[in-house]
Amino acid sequence: MMRILTSEQIRALEAAADESGISYLRLMENAGAACAKVIRTRLDKTDKRQAVLLCGKGKNGGDGFVAARKLFENGYDVRVLLVQGPPRADNAQEMFTRLRELEIPVESYDPHSERQRALLQQAGVLVDAVFGTGFSGALPPQLEALFAFLETCPGLRVSIDLPSGVSADDPSIASRPFCADLTVSVMALKPALAAYPARSFAGEVEVVSIGVPEELYKPYNRVFAFADADIKKLFPPRRADAHKGDFGKALLVAGSYEMPGAALLASRGCISCGAGLVRLAFPDCAYPAVTAAVPEKVLLPLASNRFGRISAQAEKQLLDALAGSTACLIGCGMGLDYDTRALVRAVLQNAAVPVVLDADGINAAADDIDMLREANAPVILTPHPGEAARLLGCTVQEVQADRLAACEALCEKTDATVVLKGAGTVVSADGKRFSVNLTGNAGLATAGSGDVLAGMLLGLLCQGLSPLEASVAAVHIHGRAGEAASKDFAQCAVTPSRVLDGLGQVLSRFTE
Repeated sequence: MMRILTSEQIRALEAAADESGISYLRLMENAGAACAKVIRTRLDKTDKRQAVLLCGKGKNGGDGFVAARKLFENGYDVRVLLVQGPPRADNAQEMFTRLRELEIPVESYDPHSERQRALLQQAGVLVDAVFGTGFSGALPPQLEALFAFLETCPGLRVSIDLPSGVSADDPSIASRPFCADLTVSVMALKPALAAYPARSFAGEVEVVSIGVPEELYKPYNRVFAFADADIKKLFPPRRADAHKGDFGKALLVAGSYEMPGAALLASRGCISCGAGLVRLAFPDCAYPAVTAAVPEKVLLPLASNRFGRISAQAEKQLLDALAGSTACLIGCGMGLDYDTRALVRAVLQNAAVPVVLDADGINAAADDIDMLREANAPVILTPHPGEAARLLGCTVQEVQADRLAACEALCEKTDATVVLKGAGTVVSADGKRFSVNLTGNAGLATAGSGDVLAGMLLGLLCQGLSPLEASVAAVHIHGRAGEAASKDFAQCAVTPSRVLDGLGQVLSRFTE
C-alpha cells in the first residue's frame, strides 16, 4: 500500500527523522539517489542516456542536483539548467557545491537560446526538479512557456516528487504544469497525485522510500492507495477439489421492466468474479429480457407491481432466498417506489449476511437513514456523488469539493462501508482510514458501469473477502478492466459489456 500524505505531514515526518538522527541533508541525498535509480531502471538498457535536469532554487532543486550527480556517476551524459538562478535553500546549496566538483555542465536557462532548445529536443530524459511540496498558485509565464515546449520534446519526462506547477494538497490547476510521463513521489503519494485534474499531469507514479523509519509513519496511517500486488494478496488460491458451494451463493435483487440490463450486467460481474452460484431476483414482467443473456444465473422471478418493478407482495419469497445466501446485492435498475423501499427495508432488517446497497437501493434508504444504522449485518453502500449528496443532504459540488470528508460523513451517518464512486473512488469501512483508487479512466463514465462494479463486489464477498477487502479489490480491478477495454476501443466506445468481456483476462493478473 502507498500512503497519501499532505505537505504538512511530510514536513512533520522530515522533522521527526531529523530529530531521530537522519539529517535533512541525508534525506535529500537519499531522495535524489532514489529518483536517479528509478530513472535508471527504465533507461539503463536503452540508448537514451542524455539527461537534462531542470532545477529550481529550493529543496526540489537540491533533489535534482543529487539525481544529476548519481546519473553522471553511472555513465549518463548529464546537463543541468538552473531555471530560477542559483539555489537558495541551505541543503540545496550544499548539493550544488558537490555537483560542481564533477564535470557536469551547469548553466542558467535562457528562454531565447536556440542551443538550449536543441539540447532539450535531443535529450533522452528530461527531469523536472523545479518545484516540490512547497509550491502553490500559478507558474511564472516563462516557466509555463518552457513546460509547454517540453511537451513537444520526445524524451522521457520525469518529475521529482510532483509535476512543477501542481500544489501537493490541491488537485486544482491555476496554470498548465509540467506534463510528466513519470512522477517519482518521495516518501508517499501527495493528495494531488490521487485526484483530478492534477493527476492527469503526473503520468505513471512511483513512490520511493528515503530511509525514514517505519515507526515514524504510524501517526499518519489514514489514507492509502493500493497497487496490483496489494490486491493480489487478497485472493486465496482455489483448492483443486473445490466445489461451487465453496465460493458462495449470491442473491442479486435487481432489474425492472424499464431497466432489465442492470440486472444482466450485475449478474455477469458477479459470475465473472467467481461466485459459486448467482440467483437473480427480478420482476416477472421482465422475464423475456432477463433470460436473454448470462445463462449461468439461476432465476427467481417475483411478482411485479403496476410500474414493472418488484412488488412488496414478494417479500416472503425474497427473504426465503436471502436466508440461504452468502451475500446480497439489492438496487441495480430496480426503480424507486413504495415497493422498492419496503423490500430494501425488509432485506436490511432480516439479512444475516453482507448486503450491498446500490443505485435505487441507496435512494430507497435516503429518506429513512435509520434503516441503514439498524441493519444487523454489514452494509456496503456504493453511491455516486449525486446519491451521496442525497444521503448527506448537501450538493454534489460539496461532495466533490472534499471527497474524503464526504466519505467520512457517510460512514458516520450510516455505519456502513462506503464506496464513494467517481474519479479516484474513495473507500472506507469506518470513516477513519481511507483507500483512494488510482485505476480506471473516463471510459468507465457510462451508464451500467456501476452495475458491473456492484456485481463484482458481490462476487468477491461470496468468496470470503471482508466488506472492506471486497470493496477495495472490486474498485481496483474494475478500473483495470476499464483500462484494458480502452486499449482495444476508444474511451468513448468503452461499454460495460466490453469491460466485462475482458474482465476474466484482467482477473488473471490477480488470481494466478
